[in-house]
Amino acid sequence: MEYAIETINLVKRYPTSSRLATAGMPRGPATRGSVGSLGVIIDSIRGSRGPFIEALKGINLRIREGEIFGILGPNGAGKTTLIKILCTLVIHDGGEVYVNGHDPRKETGEVLKDLQAVLPESRGFNWRLTGKQNLEFYALLYGLSDTDARKRIDYLLDFTGLTARADDGIQRYSTGMQRRLLLCRALIRDTPIIVFDEPTTGLDPSSATEFRRMIIDRLVREEGKTVLLSTHNLQEAQELCDRIAILERGKVIASDTPDNIRHLVIEDRLLKVTIAEAEPDSMGSLIRDLEATEGVHSVGSESDYAKNLRSLTMRVAKEMDLTQVLRLISRGGFKVLTVNTEEPTLEDAFNVITGHDDPYRSRRMAGGS
Repeated sequence: MEYAIETINLVKRYPTSSRLATAGMPRGPATRGSVGSLGVIIDSIRGSRGPFIEALKGINLRIREGEIFGILGPNGAGKTTLIKILCTLVIHDGGEVYVNGHDPRKETGEVLKDLQAVLPESRGFNWRLTGKQNLEFYALLYGLSDTDARKRIDYLLDFTGLTARADDGIQRYSTGMQRRLLLCRALIRDTPIIVFDEPTTGLDPSSATEFRRMIIDRLVREEGKTVLLSTHNLQEAQELCDRIAILERGKVIASDTPDNIRHLVIEDRLLKVTIAEAEPDSMGSLIRDLEATEGVHSVGSESDYAKNLRSLTMRVAKEMDLTQVLRLISRGGFKVLTVNTEEPTLEDAFNVITGHDDPYRSRRMAGGS
């Protein structure tokens, strides 16, 4: 099978609340306590007339087996709707979607054998039971035999590093341990596709790093799972994902590797030069010369409390030879202490693509343009 997940012109529409409110239901004090006709109720449920909100507008995705694929986008972009369709919780209105070749609308049982979602909330755990007892309960629900359940649970507890705490009540588990127990529960049936929705939300930096390494090293490299990851953490997506898709208002507006997206979208890079103290009078002339240099897009400066120039921050073309810039600084009589360049991040590219921000704005100096 070529793709673990594939969507072709996927469309999902939701009726607006105004439509439901004006579907012909009786109004006014004379009808209080009454209900509308059966036909009106059926028309309301059927959703045969607008207006509608299109949550997904022709989504095309192809996610390969054994790949970590990220779904990024602002709130309301359609990420949750897409996940719900894949998990058979919502039925799509148009296009096609396949999970390991199965249509969630027609082959719900087959899809649920191949895909499991991991949500950040600890839903469905009994707080009076231990971690191991909770897993035994779900193994029973999933129809595993006692022998298979015992082997699988022991393996998963060791897999996630929870063996030593397996007999503790989960009310004593940290947030990170609860997240690992959620992963155990998701893997009980050993599905080939795992969907994560904001997997590290609420975790401290150390626990988040540990959880990300578990996804890469254990789930993908050792277990060979396909991982679909929905996240607002752009740094996390840049570190984890083989490829990403950026959703905006129900459409895929970019899809590629994180490196390709951030280097193709951003046409410049950030250059910071720290210099020895310089007189304020010489600063203006240097900045004007730098701004007139081909390939330099903007120049910002930072001074100390005595208004002595201490550093310059420039946005320059990403392929620019920096020799000319450094020559101008040296010719002006400035002593260069350090030179640092910053490549564009996925967050920079995301802000450019979605039109929500200027690249590098948070990193520009106050004197920059």
